[in-house]
Amino acid sequence: MVFRLLVGEIPEGFQVRHADPWGRHFTLCCNPDHLEAVPKKKALRRRDWESARARRTHCPSGHAYTPGNSYLDPRGFRQCRTCRAERVESRRVPPAA
Repeated sequence: MVFRLLVGEIPEGFQVRHADPWGRHFTLCCNPDHLEAVPKKKALRRRDWESARARRTHCPSGHAYTPGNSYLDPRGFRQCRTCRAERVESRRVPPAA
């Protein structure tokens, strides 16, 4: 509805999707600058990718995505806290002697 009122008509065979610059999908956002009309096939590919990512139960290193071991970064991507802590630790510079 917001798209039609503030942007224009939705072309035949297109769906309105949230066009967040970081790739996140917010169904409640109605900022017209964040909405785009995309072909239905493209919208379905995006949705399939998002749902597949959400179904993952373990990170690439094999750690379980539990509520205590999951971190949602500012871009909206889930990260493994264990792997994140290991990355931070590997970047630490040892104190000078």
